[in-house]
Amino acid sequence: MSAPTVEELKAAKLIEGPHVLFSGTFTVEFLEPPPTLNATVLMRASYTQNPLGKSHPQSPPLHLHFDQSETFLVTQGLLGTTTTYDAVDNSWTSENTPYEFPPWMPHRFWPHPEAKEDTVMYVWAHPDGVEEPMDWLFFSNLLRYISDVAEKKRVMDPFYVMTAQHASATALVWFPRVKWLGPLRWWLPWKFQGGIAWVAKMMGYRALLKEYTPKEEWEAYLHAKRA
Repeated sequence: MSAPTVEELKAAKLIEGPHVLFSGTFTVEFLEPPPTLNATVLMRASYTQNPLGKSHPQSPPLHLHFDQSETFLVTQGLLGTTTTYDAVDNSWTSENTPYEFPPWMPHRFWPHPEAKEDTVMYVWAHPDGVEEPMDWLFFSNLLRYISDVAEKKRVMDPFYVMTAQHASATALVWFPRVKWLGPLRWWLPWKFQGGIAWVAKMMGYRALLKEYTPKEEWEAYLHAKRA
């Protein structure tokens, strides 16, 4: 897969958004991925300047994906990431991206506190054709839900979060620097998550929430029994 041009990404058709989240500090739009990306989701996202860094409520904990890569391209500003079991921090700009997090690489994004302007980036998950893909419905639901929790519009429900994560072949990474744990660093959280997701499914939970899903997509989701 060749790296897309910024012009190609900017020209992508809008699917949903923009959603202004986390008290106005994060905005996301979902775009139709160009065929050359072989992607299941393409997002244009931006952080406003803020000093929160890794403590920003949008910034996910360290995690990995089993089946897909995540690639990002910064077009403006400064982005921070933490990667690998050594929890290495890096800074990214338009000069050193796109960059790919391959499957099985622990990673997380965060707004860099030293950014001198708002940060704008494109993020996509690939390849397509996997059994449990990350798609725009997954990200739209989860990001909007976590934003509502952060803004105290609703209470965190771990049963939903675990169900959504498990349906996208995503696992948290615990104690990344404790090397003697080896693969248990992802295996234990994956099994714990799977157990919670199984209980949640028995309780009627689904990987998507109706209030964050367009009507036609919700009906198609129920018909396909993707929960």
